[in-house]
Amino acid sequence: MLPYLAYRYVKNKREKNQREMDNDLDSMVRSIVPDKPVVSISGVAAKLEETSREYIPGVLSIVEKSIGVFIEWRPSEDPDASWVMTSDDGNSEMVHSRSPEEKRDRGARVAFSMDVNDLSSFRNEEPKRGSGGFPSIRLICRDGSSQVPLFFRNCSTGEFIDRLQGYITLRRSNREANLVIVVDQKSEALAKSVSMLDENGDILSRFMQNPYMTAMTGFSKITSFVQDQVIPSVLNDTDAVTQEEKIRLMRELRLAEEQMRVHSDAAGEFEVVTQLDLPPRPEIYRELPVSKELWNSFKLPNGSYDPLKLHHLKMNVFRGGLNAELRKEAWKCLLGYRQWHETDAEFEKKRAELAKQYQNMKKQWMAITEDQEKRFSKFVKRKSLVEKDVARTDRTVPFFQGEDNVNLVHLHNVLMTYVMYNFDLGYVQGMSDFASPLLFVMKDEVDTFWCFVGLMEMTHKNFEKDQAFIKLQMNQLRDMVMIVNPKLANYLESEKSDDMYFCFRWVLVWFKREFSFLDTCKLWEVLWSGQPCPRFLLLICVAILDSQTNIIIDNQFGLTEILKHINDLSMHLKVDEILTAAEAIFHQLSASQNKLPTHICQYLNIGESAVSSNSSSPAKGDSKDL
Repeated sequence: MLPYLAYRYVKNKREKNQREMDNDLDSMVRSIVPDKPVVSISGVAAKLEETSREYIPGVLSIVEKSIGVFIEWRPSEDPDASWVMTSDDGNSEMVHSRSPEEKRDRGARVAFSMDVNDLSSFRNEEPKRGSGGFPSIRLICRDGSSQVPLFFRNCSTGEFIDRLQGYITLRRSNREANLVIVVDQKSEALAKSVSMLDENGDILSRFMQNPYMTAMTGFSKITSFVQDQVIPSVLNDTDAVTQEEKIRLMRELRLAEEQMRVHSDAAGEFEVVTQLDLPPRPEIYRELPVSKELWNSFKLPNGSYDPLKLHHLKMNVFRGGLNAELRKEAWKCLLGYRQWHETDAEFEKKRAELAKQYQNMKKQWMAITEDQEKRFSKFVKRKSLVEKDVARTDRTVPFFQGEDNVNLVHLHNVLMTYVMYNFDLGYVQGMSDFASPLLFVMKDEVDTFWCFVGLMEMTHKNFEKDQAFIKLQMNQLRDMVMIVNPKLANYLESEKSDDMYFCFRWVLVWFKREFSFLDTCKLWEVLWSGQPCPRFLLLICVAILDSQTNIIIDNQFGLTEILKHINDLSMHLKVDEILTAAEAIFHQLSASQNKLPTHICQYLNIGESAVSSNSSSPAKGDSKDL
């Protein structure tokens, strides 16, 4: 008996010590890793009670912490913030009768902080048109409890939901339109991801004991996997088998998140998009490229562009592209380097100042010595990657051919200077694909650099480590295919290929590897026009997939075969035919906007979701729409 009691004593002592060590490590991680607010939305009022019409103004946030990602609501810190009373007809009035102490006490009572993994679903209510009410969300936890309803007084719920989808997968219930259900579990996704990366047993065991804390050490490796392995595999000239393995592993890393297709949905719990009766696609014809003469007809005498004709000018670029001789001038405007309203004199003055800034940043990285590099590992890594990419970017294009080609030096200088300009992002493989056509057209380092800055404003999210924006675009692409070609969508789902990762390269570098160098120039300037919708890039993807439907299905391609077939389309696509098909699909969907789901209308900027053409233009600040 005594040996057993001694054994139990020692065992319990060890377990207690382990718990204390875990708690100490938890506390240490919290003290080292600061909380990072991802989004904070003010003007979100909490409803005190279901039967009450009294609301407390506050701030709704999504916060990344050392122990996980949390949804938090806190009452406004402004002691004079008014409470709101809303009547049944939607009219509201301010309430000033509460004392500061009573406001603080009641606000603390309804404040909350919850892990996103504890979220089971939420109700997303939109007010009836003309009611004067506000959109609201009520979060429902996995244990069946609910948080207080939150009313968005100054904005829609869209931004919060979009950010939330970066961490969990959401699908609208088929039975109740206002109910949004969480169909994945982040901790399980991370656990599978760690095991897929063959992490050692110590990390894995700690993860299973304390998944949130260990995620801080393991998640950085998971998120860097796409940058360090998938992107190089997809962009470099590796064999198809290697590419397929990397894409498949990326699929598996996101498997838990991507179960939103929900094969367990035998009872139809989640939304199933049924086939819509779309009208025939209209016949679309491409027009001639914009000539220098036509371009100049949109200018005012001072060199600026007539704002009343700007949309017409962009539509001309969209419908025909640009003459090669015009690109050097036009690309500066399309990329936001020169503003449309700037006069010739104003732009020349700005250009001189930007040239000085470029030279100063260039001198900074050139002045870093070998001794300094020994203590500047991040810079050294980025410098090495730039050098490797420059040596292999577009070397078959005459402009970049030859071992001692000065244009390679210019390309290297532009990319290294961008590292200093945006050190947070730095350099990621694939950026050289965006820079080389700019240098080819501009023939000048300064102009190339600032055009590149504008292009990165549109595309930088493609290169962020968590790849959340790429994932978002893949989801949006899948949604569009479900509407345009449900036959293909159903087939891809049956082959477990509906994550659309075989289109990864298309979206990452905007079809740079799929079209010839000059066709890429035409395609990009069409996209930069911002017409006819912000996500025309995805419609191009849809058009290509639509054209390959019969080949994929009739040959019963699986994931491996689909990936190989998609890769083999490279340099065998006709840019004008693809652009024509994509535009026809846009008009087909636009004609059916009353039948389309709301999110599809938002992607296409049609119907009630439409905004002005200026805000859909891919200028600085609008890159989120691309």
